[in-house]
Amino acid sequence: KRRGRRTKSNAQRRGTDVTRGRERAQIVRESKATMATPWYKSDAFKVFMLAVVGVAVMMSIAMSLAFTLGAPKPFSPILYTSIITPSFTVESTAKPCSSQELGACPTVLEYGTSLDSLTVSATVPANLTEGLEESLGAYATPTAVTFQVCYADAFVEGRPWRAPKDAIGRDKQCGISACKSVPLEGGSATCDYSVGDNLGTAVYYFRALAENEAGEFVAGNTNKDQYFQIDTYNGRTTSIIAGVVACSVFAWGILIGGLIYEYVMVKKQE
Repeated sequence: KRRGRRTKSNAQRRGTDVTRGRERAQIVRESKATMATPWYKSDAFKVFMLAVVGVAVMMSIAMSLAFTLGAPKPFSPILYTSIITPSFTVESTAKPCSSQELGACPTVLEYGTSLDSLTVSATVPANLTEGLEESLGAYATPTAVTFQVCYADAFVEGRPWRAPKDAIGRDKQCGISACKSVPLEGGSATCDYSVGDNLGTAVYYFRALAENEAGEFVAGNTNKDQYFQIDTYNGRTTSIIAGVVACSVFAWGILIGGLIYEYVMVKKQE
C-alpha cells in the first residue's frame, strides 16, 4: 500500500511539474508576442513613410512643372532707362485704353477662350543707329526684337515678386516673355502672343527691346496707350476634380488597409 501511495504521489508530482512547465512556456510565448516592437519597424510607420514619400514625389513634380513652365527672362545687366528710344514704336491689336483699373479696358484675354491672343509689332527707325555707332561700332545695328508683357504699375505696388528694376535682367514687372529674338524684316518685327494659363487677373502692357547680333539690347520702348486685361484661368475642371478625389480615396484606402492588415497579423500572432 505504501509503495502504491508513493507511486501515485510521484505521478501526481510529475503531472503537476508538466502543467507548470506548460504554463511557464505559455507565459514566455505571450510575453514575446506582447513585447513592444520598435516604432521604426512597425507596419504603421512603414505605411506612413510610404505616404510621405508619395506626397514628396508629387510635390517635387508639381514644383518642377511650375518652374519649367515659368516665363523665361532675359538676364541682361543693361539698364532700361539707358536705352529708351521714343522713335522705336510698339503697337498691338489691343483696343486703345489708358486706364489701369480692372474692367476699364475693352480688351480682355483669358486662356482657353476665343480671345486668348494679341499681335504686337515694333518698328525700328532708320536713324536709330546714328547715336549708337560711336559706342557699339559694328554691333550698333539691331537685328531682332524681344517682346515682353508687363504688369501695370497699379498691380505692382505691395507685390515684391513683381518688383520693377531698372536692370532688364532683374526686372520682375516685365518678366513675362511674349516672343524672344524675333528677326527684324524691313525694319519691323511682329509677335503673336498667346496668354498662358498661369497669369493672375491684372492689367498689362507690352514692352519691346531691340537687340544687336551679340544679343545686347540697344533700344527699348513701351506701349501704355493700349493696356489690356488678363483674367485668371480656372483650370479646376470637372475631370481634374474627379481625378483628385479618386486619387485621395485610393490613397486613404491603402493607408487604412495597411493598418487593418497590421492589426489582423498581430491578433494572429497572439
